[in-house]
Amino acid sequence: MASVGLQILGVSLAVIGWLGDIIICALPMWKVTAFIGSNIVTAQIVWEGLWMSCVVQSTGQMQCKVYDSMLALPTDLQAARALVVISVLVAIFGILLSVAGGKCTNCVEEESTKAKIGIASGLFFIVSGLLCLIPVCWSANTIIRDFYNPLMTDAQRRELGASLYIGWGAAGLLILGGGLLGLQILGVSLAVIGWLGDIIICALPMWKVTAFIGSNIVTAQIVWEGLWMSCVVQSTGQMQCKVYDSMLALPTDLQAARALVVISVLVAIFGILLSVAGGKCTNCVEEESTKAKIGIASGLFFIVSGLLCLIPVCWSANTIIRDFYNPLMTDAQRRELGASLYIGWGAAGLLILGGGLLCCHCPPKKDRQYIAKYSAARSNATGGAYV
Repeated sequence: MASVGLQILGVSLAVIGWLGDIIICALPMWKVTAFIGSNIVTAQIVWEGLWMSCVVQSTGQMQCKVYDSMLALPTDLQAARALVVISVLVAIFGILLSVAGGKCTNCVEEESTKAKIGIASGLFFIVSGLLCLIPVCWSANTIIRDFYNPLMTDAQRRELGASLYIGWGAAGLLILGGGLLGLQILGVSLAVIGWLGDIIICALPMWKVTAFIGSNIVTAQIVWEGLWMSCVVQSTGQMQCKVYDSMLALPTDLQAARALVVISVLVAIFGILLSVAGGKCTNCVEEESTKAKIGIASGLFFIVSGLLCLIPVCWSANTIIRDFYNPLMTDAQRRELGASLYIGWGAAGLLILGGGLLCCHCPPKKDRQYIAKYSAARSNATGGAYV
């Protein structure tokens, strides 16, 4: 369980995020008029929110109108209504649980039960943050996509409103606050996501991709190169893949990447098993100090796994960039960074971050036990009897 300071910090951040969640639910500034083209000088600004749209005149007057029909709204705003309201309610449950499981409160006496309630409140805050993040990102994606749509007129285009920026901040605070309340679960979750990314880059044949430069600016096919195979994607959408005939014929960076990524995946599996054994919510090990040591060991495994993933990804990226600027290479031989490298950097970062969070759990200090020393009774030297 988190220390008192971390617990108070986590709850405080989550409460601030919850207030931001409420603000974006009420504030009608999800979409704002874009000042482009003929709209560069305008007498009014249009705001669109979840429940109403407002028109602000150049004189300062503002008129708002509640939407007549929910089904007439765009899909992203319909979904945002439900998700943001649910996010606010879930955060309320998280606040109530954080009060019940707080180290400074007496709602629950047993420390182990307090720890579990505190972790549960952290999970509620993280879920609330994700429920807030999804509609905000969805609306931002819709706005940006419509902005660059050539079929849309300038009057129809919108820009990102203040509510979206507040929403990103609120979601971040809720997730961060929830993570501080359950550092161990957050660490394991991040590490598991990183491990899944590690498996993806091991299988995905997109380490190197055709560079569209020079005579390759218009091409009928795209070449992908991975650890185990190369693929050719035709302009028609057909894809043909071929497993490498010889490992020794591969470039040095891909040969090393094969071994290092596979070892990274296996090391992360050991870390996951240790994290389960040393989890505070499991009963595999009874003694708290032993649990903490196992948790630290699992964190070290995740960090090593992240480094083993990071080395081949950076090595391949360095080779691709060096070859790209090599004047002796033709345009057809040049490659660009593939999606696997970006996934690999993210996976390595999550593994290292998750492992670092698990290493923050120090074994509990035991109280020093004072051994009572008894001295032998003094014998009567004279041997005389008492009268």
